[in-house]
Amino acid sequence: MKGFRRVLVCLSVVLFLLAVQSVWAGGEKEGAVTGNVIKIGYTAPFTGPAAELGTNGWRGVQLALEDINKTGVTVGGVTYKFDIVRYDSVCEPTQAVSNLRKMAMEDKVVAIIGDHCSSCCMGIAPLCDEFKIPGITIECAADGVTSPGHDFYFRMRPSMGLMAPLLTPKIMDLYNPKSIGFLCVNDDYGRSFAQGFKDNFAKLGIKTAIEIYFERGSTDHMAFLNQIRGAKPDIVFYVGTTPEGAMILKQAKELGVTPGIKFIGSEEMSEMELVELAGADAVEGTYSVALWGSVPADLEARVREQFNASMHYAILFGYDALTVIKMAIEKSQSLDPVVIRDAIKKTDYQGLQGHIKFEDFDNYKNQGRYEPAFILWSGGKRHAQ
Repeated sequence: MKGFRRVLVCLSVVLFLLAVQSVWAGGEKEGAVTGNVIKIGYTAPFTGPAAELGTNGWRGVQLALEDINKTGVTVGGVTYKFDIVRYDSVCEPTQAVSNLRKMAMEDKVVAIIGDHCSSCCMGIAPLCDEFKIPGITIECAADGVTSPGHDFYFRMRPSMGLMAPLLTPKIMDLYNPKSIGFLCVNDDYGRSFAQGFKDNFAKLGIKTAIEIYFERGSTDHMAFLNQIRGAKPDIVFYVGTTPEGAMILKQAKELGVTPGIKFIGSEEMSEMELVELAGADAVEGTYSVALWGSVPADLEARVREQFNASMHYAILFGYDALTVIKMAIEKSQSLDPVVIRDAIKKTDYQGLQGHIKFEDFDNYKNQGRYEPAFILWSGGKRHAQ
């Protein structure tokens, strides 16, 4: 009798372990699905000198999350809600890599949004291939993010190498410069920005008079601006976060570098935050590259009401990135990250930022290429050119 009981106990244990194994295997196959919740990962700089990027990207993701979860995401007749698992990268590549590994191995997300900093994006892109999880960068601009690129990593916006040829003719028509200069953040983004415009202006015989790089988070640019004044370029491209750009313009005005030398900012300098930080006088008459010209009035009102903030391109990108993932899941009718990746590849969508379509061309993979805008600051307001 005791032997029979032992057999029953052993059999029960075996059946229990088999059941657990079956549930584990099923969950692994389906990805991040707990009940009717689908997990999406998000790595971004929420603290540190680039926190404005993650803060605004998260605002866009939250708006999209609200809209998506009102009706849910339907797969195989079952309606799911999205849940965002997010981690702070602090704009540090090693931290972004750690975030992605955690999202892939522990959180079991089906797709990833992020990062915002080009060095971080270049660190996590190959890991998306390794774990076979699709990732969409919100805004990384360095060419190396998608050139030569990775099968599982996507970029909606044009890279700097794609933007520079489109904007160089506009700048030539505006200023007809004989020489140019650069004051850029010392990372993959800043150097990619400078290289793209240097190459395009060099083709027109325009020389680079000065090229300066500062460390992220720098607040004192006086010495650099004095060097620029001495080099006397006709225009200067300045690149960094909006707080860095605001400080550059305030100090340039204080030293009398502007308006004699014309300043053109990177896309961060096309946001209202620049005026709020630098003041209308400091930004008056300057231009900037821009990733959006205008947006629906109701969206701007929603951002102001919900976050007490101005519109920012990262808000648009965050919204569009999560929307693209939602559309891919519903189109593929699958929760398998590989199948979702294949559906993202077929995206053809008019987003808030522009027409989103991922293409392979020249040396790029999974790259978007809509035309950027060009912004003039006048009277404390942005004017699309």
